[in-house]
Amino acid sequence: MVKKKDNGIISDEERKACIPKLPHGQGTVTWLPERGQYSYKKTVEGKRRIIYGGTVKEVMALMNQLEKNADKNARQHEKITLAEAMYDWLDKYKKPKLKKTSYDTLRKTIASRIDGSDIGTMRMTAIDSDMIQEHLNMLNEDKKLSYSTIKKCYDALNDFYRNRTLQGKVKINPMLSVEMINKENVIKKTKEIEFFEEDDIKKFIEEASALLSWSRQPKYQYGFCLCANIYLGMRAGELLALRWRDVDFKKGSIYIHENLQLVSNNGGVPKQVYETQSLKNYQNRHIHMNKMAKHFLKCQKEYSKYTKPDDYVCCTQNGTHAAAAYLSSNIKRIEKAACTKVRTYGTHIIRHTCASLYFKKGVRIELIAALLGHSADVCRSTYIHFIEEQKKAAVGLIDDYEVDFTKED
Repeated sequence: MVKKKDNGIISDEERKACIPKLPHGQGTVTWLPERGQYSYKKTVEGKRRIIYGGTVKEVMALMNQLEKNADKNARQHEKITLAEAMYDWLDKYKKPKLKKTSYDTLRKTIASRIDGSDIGTMRMTAIDSDMIQEHLNMLNEDKKLSYSTIKKCYDALNDFYRNRTLQGKVKINPMLSVEMINKENVIKKTKEIEFFEEDDIKKFIEEASALLSWSRQPKYQYGFCLCANIYLGMRAGELLALRWRDVDFKKGSIYIHENLQLVSNNGGVPKQVYETQSLKNYQNRHIHMNKMAKHFLKCQKEYSKYTKPDDYVCCTQNGTHAAAAYLSSNIKRIEKAACTKVRTYGTHIIRHTCASLYFKKGVRIELIAALLGHSADVCRSTYIHFIEEQKKAAVGLIDDYEVDFTKED
């Protein structure tokens, strides 16, 4: 609609006529009658931007300020180090979708393997694939870290640069030509799985399930739970999170669906707190109790003050959940008193012992993985020693068909 000039209002045609023709590459200014405003469209730092204003002078001034800010941000981006950029990526893009334990693990990887190293203190924009490859080689050759530790660093860098490339902050992804070190070329060899052999199992169970002669109370607060877990193979966090409502003595089964893990308490005291987390889908499982597992869990319930459905199976004197450190302390004391040959005080020895029992009985790898809450691939890589023993035993099964080559024709 055309407005009359004698009313003091400039018409749409006159507003369009006063728009300057900008040089190529400088964008376009347009009058929008429906909005009663001018728009200024221009590509700034690779992105199409639009500014609105009441006059041509106003939109051009606003676009000029936007370009200055974008240029300032670009200069700051050029100065940011790799470690700083990775922390920023972690908090903006990874934190919303990771469990706290996974977030903590990734932050520790950045802090210990990137931040403080030569590559971590360099400007992100100055880093190329050769520098990243040299860094991974250094973690192997100089630091002599394990394959899994180097792989975590490689995966973090790979994920980070893929994100930055998709955002346009990195033009060419340097990780495309970076090679993860082959497992056989890693200097530090994977530590062998430690577990109790048959004689140690007997010694451990006898000591762990002992009662005090003067009070007829359990000698060890978590002894019965540890004995049961030799036949259940739960992770320490799964055992800590287990409640009596999850144990069905009639059906002889246990429902494992939660994990109790230490996570960072951001800015709080103490620095770490326990948090109950759900498990991954393939880790949720029902496991059946054999006679021994059922017996020891019944003993645990018999001697416990806390036996309501919501009470923890493995609990403290005041009914709260136990801590992994408490289990490790009990294991240490039991091993020492029982004089076991193996003396490793981590909670994993109980789970590994359970796995060893399955492997020695020839149970299929897929079934063992399902019972332990692993994927089959993880189970194979973790218990490769047991698998090799199974192969040797399998070869021995066909000895009955050997031919006597000593006979003469």
